[in-house]
Amino acid sequence: MAFDRLREKLAMRGEYSVARALFTLFDRFVYSTTASTGTGPHIRDPANVQRLMNYFVLATLPCWLIGMWNLGHQTNLAIAQLELNAASGWRGWLLDYLGIGFDPQNILACFWHGLLYFLPIFFIALFVAAVWEAVFATFRRKPVDEGLLAIAWLYALLLPATTPFYQVVLGMTFGLVVGKAIYGGTGRYLVNPALLALAFHLFSYPSLMFGEGAWVPVPDNNLATPLELAIKQGGVTALESAGYSWGQLFVGNQPGPMGVTSIFGVLIGALILLVTGVASWRIMLGGVLGMVAAVLAFNGLGPAGNSVYAIPWYWHMVLGGFAFALVFIATDPVPAAITNVGRWIFGITVGLLTVIMRITNPAHFEGVVFAILLASMLAPLMDFVVVELHIRKRRKRQRRLLGNNA
Repeated sequence: MAFDRLREKLAMRGEYSVARALFTLFDRFVYSTTASTGTGPHIRDPANVQRLMNYFVLATLPCWLIGMWNLGHQTNLAIAQLELNAASGWRGWLLDYLGIGFDPQNILACFWHGLLYFLPIFFIALFVAAVWEAVFATFRRKPVDEGLLAIAWLYALLLPATTPFYQVVLGMTFGLVVGKAIYGGTGRYLVNPALLALAFHLFSYPSLMFGEGAWVPVPDNNLATPLELAIKQGGVTALESAGYSWGQLFVGNQPGPMGVTSIFGVLIGALILLVTGVASWRIMLGGVLGMVAAVLAFNGLGPAGNSVYAIPWYWHMVLGGFAFALVFIATDPVPAAITNVGRWIFGITVGLLTVIMRITNPAHFEGVVFAILLASMLAPLMDFVVVELHIRKRRKRQRRLLGNNA
């Protein structure tokens, strides 16, 4: 087989060459590794790290499908409202040449238009991540890490379609090198690399996320996200005045990141993760409970007449990227808490901090990014406290039993 012959040729260049590392990344994604664990701990399970991370990609496919349609729909709708003949650039030429068109009511036309924005960003992010993985593996003389596809995939889903390609290169470089590689790779990083790359954009290029026209890639289109409308222009009243319904936001028909807008898709993905046993339901449920508790507190204790403090929790659920980040980012098993009680605390912390930052920090109202980053850094402390309290409880019980026996 040609694939096997290529493997043999690259093996002749040395075990730790850059070309061999890049090939191994693709090889491990397509085929399961033949290597076996030589030292403990041993887990008797057909799944491996690569397969576990691929489950996250599989679970986000409903969000991706709806997101591609939504992005194309928002773009084609803006083209129609501005009375433009076609989209600008090579995407407009290609869609026109293929006869796909720019009809906002045509589902396939919307999907293909959205896909043409997603694919370049994803492939650039994947290539940059693969190069850095190969470089670190070569210089450290160690095998390449798994999970590369999931990081690049989630990173692309979190970005707006207007992201310049050079910023994709910089963001993926920062997220992978600073967030993952320097800590030793998969299983050792402190925060999710895709989320850290997004935080890099928030601080380095804030206009990318909060500037006018950031979410719909059509010139002279200044459509804001529903979360921005709710926080800056008057809560639920502003949303309804702009023509948004709760059901529309639940489905995902709204401006936003390329694959984050659909709560319906998130629920399907959450079910996949739970059935496969990849993600913790305690973190998901804890995040929802923390969000609901914080919203009810603001509803009851906030100043009267303040429309932002009065936003109901079920509206907060469909605004921004809270649901997507809670299900697919916060449940990353590496930076999250590992004890059962710690997972409850971790999820509740994410929910509480998200709402607090949304309502009290108008400069960065999408608080879920920083909520998960902070919770990830506190996760070791959460597990430490839980374990120590459990040890003390067992010691007290043991002393009590010894005293009764005496």
